[in-house]
Amino acid sequence: MRKMRTVVVWTLVMVMAVNAQSSIFKKISSSMNLKGEKYLKKAEALYGESQYDKAIPLYLKFFEKNKKHDNIDVAIFYHAAVCFMENKEPAKGYAYIEKAAAEKPGDLDIQVLKAEYLVALNSIPDAIETYSKVLKYHPNDYLSYIRLGELTVGQGDLKPAREWWKKAIELDPSRPEAYSRLSESYLKVENNRLEAYYYARKLLNVVKPDDKPRIQRMLDNLAGDMGQDYENYFQKQDCMSNAEEFFKMAKFQQTFQVLVKCKDLPNLSADYFLLFGKVCDEVGKFKDAAFAYERCLALGLESGDIYYRLGWSYLNFNQPKQARIAFQRAKQFADTKEKAEKVLNKLPK
Repeated sequence: MRKMRTVVVWTLVMVMAVNAQSSIFKKISSSMNLKGEKYLKKAEALYGESQYDKAIPLYLKFFEKNKKHDNIDVAIFYHAAVCFMENKEPAKGYAYIEKAAAEKPGDLDIQVLKAEYLVALNSIPDAIETYSKVLKYHPNDYLSYIRLGELTVGQGDLKPAREWWKKAIELDPSRPEAYSRLSESYLKVENNRLEAYYYARKLLNVVKPDDKPRIQRMLDNLAGDMGQDYENYFQKQDCMSNAEEFFKMAKFQQTFQVLVKCKDLPNLSADYFLLFGKVCDEVGKFKDAAFAYERCLALGLESGDIYYRLGWSYLNFNQPKQARIAFQRAKQFADTKEKAEKVLNKLPK
């Protein structure tokens, strides 16, 4: 079982510790016909009690008795590697996790431990490559996305790091780790307090009740005297994010309901009205769609597609004169000229 504990600096070098009390392996049989089984038995017992420093010399004696490593269960190499890592001796333990990883390339816990060994040995590019391979076998492993983001930002690549964290959010929006790291990245790297507030505000929605006062204090400090402005920004961004997600899934009624709840927020963007217009067309609210497209144009978002959509919205609630004007303007754009002409030719003079 993996646990996360964060180290202080922004590079967020974190150890993915392994809980020895809940080993991923079944209890190893003592009937493997190997030499030095008495050492192995004692080592495994100490491993199970998390007495890693005492288990190490016993594992070493067992391996010394079986130098060819034939017929040794992968679990033993893994357990030995855990002991060395927990004892802060990665250089001495890497050979064991490498052996286990080679024999079980698809095992999540083994590959994660190998990646963390590489981090401890300051081989970050190799650790990133190992985590990338982990995701090929386990594309739904949330913590690997988090860790990849941390390692990537530690290499100075902020944009791809954020992409990893956003993928983690897509995978499980109910977990706090990705929101926390995104908020911190915007605040500490770019001093972008609005985006830091946005992700901290998302974090507030998912943390445990005991953590909410701490997150709220952080939000208050970020916003200062502009608390309502910051909250309005969050509401607009959150509204668009949720609406776009529903729209991608062709859930038009849900999209419409989300956007309607935001319609009274101040300073809504042209992108909001464009999406609102599209979804109004889908749910048959053509008058509202026409209003939304007109707002897009008033806000400076002008294109042949918007005029073309506006023309159809006017037609669909029986406003042929306004429709003709919209199609005539759509005709002036290369991408909509041909289809606008076809509609105009069919309209009554």
